[in-house]
Amino acid sequence: MNLLKTPVIFILCLFFLTCGIDEYYYLPQLSENSILSQNNTRAEINIPSNSLNQAYYATGYIIFYKIYISNLEINSVNDIISSSSSTITNSSIYRDYKYLEPYTDPSNTTSITLLNTFSGRGFYELDLEGINIRDTVLSKNGGTFDITFPTRPGEEPFINYNGNDYFLLRSNGSKEGGTPFNPIPEDRYFFNSDDLKNYTNATSTINADVSGIPQTEVNAQTDAYASMYIVAVGQNPTTFARLYGKPTFISIFKLTPLY
Repeated sequence: MNLLKTPVIFILCLFFLTCGIDEYYYLPQLSENSILSQNNTRAEINIPSNSLNQAYYATGYIIFYKIYISNLEINSVNDIISSSSSTITNSSIYRDYKYLEPYTDPSNTTSITLLNTFSGRGFYELDLEGINIRDTVLSKNGGTFDITFPTRPGEEPFINYNGNDYFLLRSNGSKEGGTPFNPIPEDRYFFNSDDLKNYTNATSTINADVSGIPQTEVNAQTDAYASMYIVAVGQNPTTFARLYGKPTFISIFKLTPLY
């Protein structure tokens, strides 16, 4: 009987090796303990150097962001949750956070991050001025970097990486493979400006990365905030489609005033 079983097992092994069973691609989630936030002005992110070494299909990380105009002072996640009560405070901050919460939950294995998980909510990829963020700060090699939003008017928000400061840039939609847009102001810096707060600019062709509030509620004290998430990414070696790990919430930053 044992001699009869051996050919059967051998044939089954050949079958499973040749019938095209899909490989399961897993990209590890960055631990919340790897992120140290200081109110709404700064966050330090430490990406372990070996976190993606076992995933040959991994390419690195990306940071998704979305900007919200709000009359509510937001310093923490608790403030985001309390922002659900009024249009003036921009309740989309709360809705987006709650929508993405199952994806960020390490214990939730049913919410799988896909292409439209973030793009479908109006999130875009963070960029940097002067360097390719994917090849440096967010490469699969890991490392530590700081995101800082200065409180002094006119000082550009930046990332400090390897002792160098690089100014943050908003997206124009070109990296995401969707419909490009023309952000205003054209310099794409993360400043709280009148053009950014102008509700008529919060459209899919101009400031597609901004969730506004009615213009009648906008005043000189109205602030702007950027919510950010980091996620490991890779590429399916067969279909060449992008792969995503589970995202991790970084922080919500208060945009530096322009003046």
